[in-house]
Amino acid sequence: MKSALCLFLVLVTVTLCFFGCSNIPDEPATTDTVTVKYESPYGATAAPPVNVDPTAGGTTAPVQYVKTTNNVEFVLSSYYVYKNSVAKINSVELEDDGYSLAADGRADVEIIAIGSRKENMKIGYTAYDAEGNVVRSSYVLAKLDDVKEGDVCEGRRFDIPREAVKVVFSNYIDK
Repeated sequence: MKSALCLFLVLVTVTLCFFGCSNIPDEPATTDTVTVKYESPYGATAAPPVNVDPTAGGTTAPVQYVKTTNNVEFVLSSYYVYKNSVAKINSVELEDDGYSLAADGRADVEIIAIGSRKENMKIGYTAYDAEGNVVRSSYVLAKLDDVKEGDVCEGRRFDIPREAVKVVFSNYIDK
């Protein structure tokens, strides 16, 4: 009877130790909004010159593009949780080379805590256009191989369509 009681107390103690080792912060995450500007080399098409007559001799004006400056609002949280790992986004940058179908984003992800399933960290994001329609829903990936708590995974790539005006980062949930 004594050994059963001792075994029970040991199991309770071990279980409480595992519950006490949660990486998730006790305080709720706070959000902040940051606006990021980027130039799109093919943001708009310029009107053809008024003196070009496409019906006269088959000549047409070549399509000309105008650079535009786009503003994208990012909603960032103070931390994100994925499979008991915790991270935060330190900075976000956007650029548009004009060749791909979307604007390229780079995020610096700081690893706050690494959970027991430590193969990677995912932070979800949803991009919206000016009318509030979802134009992209995906995630930013930070591989946790050879990464310690406090390390920053720099330049983690993501992309958003050029028509996106707002991006909301969130905890990623596997589907």
